[in-house]
Amino acid sequence: MPLAALAQKAPAASTEKPLARVLQQPIVASQLEPDDKTKQQAKQALKGKYNEWLTQIRYVKMAALIWEPLQQQFLKEKNITVAPNEVTTFFDYAKKAREMQKTQFQQNLQQLNAQMQSGQLTAQQKQQGEALKKQFQDALTQLSKPLPDPSQQEKDFAQRTVQVWKFDQSLYKQFGGTVVMKQANPFEPIGAYKKFLEDKEKGKSFEILDATYKKNFWKMFDVPKEAVVVPANKVDYSKPWWILMVEQAQQMKK
Repeated sequence: MPLAALAQKAPAASTEKPLARVLQQPIVASQLEPDDKTKQQAKQALKGKYNEWLTQIRYVKMAALIWEPLQQQFLKEKNITVAPNEVTTFFDYAKKAREMQKTQFQQNLQQLNAQMQSGQLTAQQKQQGEALKKQFQDALTQLSKPLPDPSQQEKDFAQRTVQVWKFDQSLYKQFGGTVVMKQANPFEPIGAYKKFLEDKEKGKSFEILDATYKKNFWKMFDVPKEAVVVPANKVDYSKPWWILMVEQAQQMKK
């Protein structure tokens, strides 16, 4: 669950009534507020939906402030770390995926050119083909550009991605449960997340004192109706998903 970026803790004012506590630290309303600039921009963009947006932002920030300390505590207890070579491997497989994508676009372009030269297309189909051809060519132009060395921000992202995968792997091994496919994580163990948090709540590692925040917090860990659930026999934490995806694509080409 990518909540770490939102878990920026403001100093808790002693006069504020806690809405929740995590690892004995209070969470208060002022910590859940976006900055004034963000609020102003949102008001102008969202107009009548601003209040709904602001409420949701507060719910998500509450979840982040609870989730991040508990996740970091788990990683420390399990001695889960990320080695430099694991970050390097992440970028190596990103490059492999990029090259495979480039090859696929080249094949698509060849097939499209053959269709357009067949003399069997209508004028409308030719027009659509030209538009698609430009899209393929533009994509190939971008994919053919040499990649610069990863920036520090990209290295931090890679390190965090590896860390989250290791967390998910360990959590799923311990709790099992439903796994869903997300764009940023094809094996997100949402069922294990919920069981992990239920254990932490029972153990008094956190408590949510406000009933409305509590209700919405737990909603975030329900399996969404529109979610793509990964069948149990397809869940694979034997290797990081970015390695599995490349290996599976290579197998399909054989």
